[in-house]
Amino acid sequence: MRMTRRLALVIAVVCAALAALLTLFYLRGLQQRTMPEVVARNIELVVPLRDITAGTIIRSEMLGTTEVPEDEAPAGAVRSASQVVGQAGLVDLPAGKPITSTQVQSPTQLSYRVPEGMRAVTVAIDPVVGVAGFLEPGDRVDVIATFEIGEVTITRTVLQNVKLLALGTTATAAKPKKPPAEGEEAEVEAAEEKEQPNATLAVDPEQAQTLILSDARGKLRLALRPKFEEQYVTLKATDTAEVIGEEFEKAIAAQEPPGTEAAPPPGATLTREPRGPAVEVIRGTERKTVIIGGSQTSSSTRGGQ
Repeated sequence: MRMTRRLALVIAVVCAALAALLTLFYLRGLQQRTMPEVVARNIELVVPLRDITAGTIIRSEMLGTTEVPEDEAPAGAVRSASQVVGQAGLVDLPAGKPITSTQVQSPTQLSYRVPEGMRAVTVAIDPVVGVAGFLEPGDRVDVIATFEIGEVTITRTVLQNVKLLALGTTATAAKPKKPPAEGEEAEVEAAEEKEQPNATLAVDPEQAQTLILSDARGKLRLALRPKFEEQYVTLKATDTAEVIGEEFEKAIAAQEPPGTEAAPPPGATLTREPRGPAVEVIRGTERKTVIIGGSQTSSSTRGGQ
């Protein structure tokens, strides 16, 4: 049989295709033998040991770990407990489910720092700030109030071992100089460059009432406690007499402002008696001042006319 030119061309094409296919299979086999075997590995992720409700501050004892295949780990999965301890949950965190970085945040709001069952109360304090401004959030303090009751000044420790949550200041508000007339605008003074210190304390509901009343009726100062001292001390209120002495206080109270009485006539005899309506009686050269309801308080003799 005579091979035609066309047949020879077909055979050549088939042989070339077969050679290319065999070469491809050979290269694939060679590649598989030289590539290292890839083995799926597990990674350790942080999970809650029990359900954690939203808003709860996460503590280390609430956390555990679990292993999952790396390719099954959720995006942003937390791998170290230190990343979430002290954080607050934005959503409920189910037990055993990996925690992600988007489910927690730093508890910057004051409400996260108020202990359970307590209340945060802000009160004005003396500009000295108790101990010259060295107080810091987290310190424990005693609250001391000074009250003025009539002419008596009393200082008393109203609360002890209270946690200080925050310190701040309030700017003095501007006030109108005088009431505006009808149709006129109020003339306002410039705000003073003076700030009123305040403190936010963690107290229980009953202490909150005591603190607010003391702030309304007196002046407050804070006394800093040693770091680990929490015991309560029995104290009684201190008044002015105990500090300066009762006799000295009575002497001050008995003093009258100068110029409240007219100077007596020369030779007059004075007695301390209750005052009442006074009548001056003149008999010849003798003059008497008589207190109605009392007795004679002074006498003098006039010269002859």
